[in-house]
Amino acid sequence: MASRGKHASKSSRAFYRDLLIMTLGILLVGAAVFLLLYLLAGDPTSEAGETTTSNPPTTGVEAASTTEPETTTTTATSTTPATVPLRLPSEVRVMVFNSIELSGAAGRFTQELADAGYQTLPAGDLDPEYDPSRIWYREGFSAEANVLLALLPGAAVEPLPDTELAPGSDLIVVLGIGYEE
Repeated sequence: MASRGKHASKSSRAFYRDLLIMTLGILLVGAAVFLLLYLLAGDPTSEAGETTTSNPPTTGVEAASTTEPETTTTTATSTTPATVPLRLPSEVRVMVFNSIELSGAAGRFTQELADAGYQTLPAGDLDPEYDPSRIWYREGFSAEANVLLALLPGAAVEPLPDTELAPGSDLIVVLGIGYEE
């Protein structure tokens, strides 16, 4: 018969019991470390753009109360530009200027725009001569200017360079070199 050591267990159950106790101990220590790290790091579910502010009481009576100040939490969200619906031609006011020596061109193009449903203002002349034609738009009317490009192919679509020009208009058309009727 083989001799056993002084501390040898008489059954294998003791070994498994000790293994179970050691595993539970490791799990408990791990959970305690995780909890400690969680408490030190703060709430991991908060987003980077989140801010918390405290609003102190506003009157002397409230200042004497033992209640805590109100705390609010706001979350920063990324916003995408809202799409603005395209205005109908009947909601867009257009003025046409002639910068070339083609007599009556601005008046005829103004009539073409009126026939297409646009609100038109009286046509005029503009110096100097532009090359190519231009469609200038006021703030918020860039989409409508690009639609108008279908009636004036080859024109440059640009923001209005002088806000004093043609008050009351949303779009300004300048007939330039290369314009053909």
